[in-house]
Amino acid sequence: MYDLIIIGAGPAGMTAAVYAARKRLKAMLLTLDIGGQVLWTQDVENYMGYQYITGAELMAKFEAQMRQYPLEIRYEKVERLEKADGLFRVTSDAGKVYTAQTVILASGKKPRLLEVPGEQEFVGLGVSYCATCDGPLFAEKRVAVIGGGNSAFSAVLE
Repeated sequence: MYDLIIIGAGPAGMTAAVYAARKRLKAMLLTLDIGGQVLWTQDVENYMGYQYITGAELMAKFEAQMRQYPLEIRYEKVERLEKADGLFRVTSDAGKVYTAQTVILASGKKPRLLEVPGEQEFVGLGVSYCATCDGPLFAEKRVAVIGGGNSAFSAVLE
């Protein structure tokens, strides 16, 4: 039985883990990897305190700070999350079931890939998945935004 299970170890999950450990909660972090989508980011220029840092460097700093605390980390995929009798049950792909009073779902997101030739080779070299992060890099340039609806329109404005 855990006080808290945190699902995901990107910036939000690791921050939650640090706060949980500082509050001396019995917490566990369930994740497939450490760092999340920020690891894909070559240049981070909008994180306060750093004029420039790579995504990998920033996540290494997050991880180092998190690992200063006693925290159980399991590298398992969450298959099922359910609530029963006032408690949360988390089932992993390893067939294990963990129980907690509280769950923080910080699983982040992954962009939907186009799966077109050249896409992977040009990530960070013109192909971007974050208009908020990378939009200023493409100011006054011709761009193609793939998507639809309000999110695509917002990306164009960025």
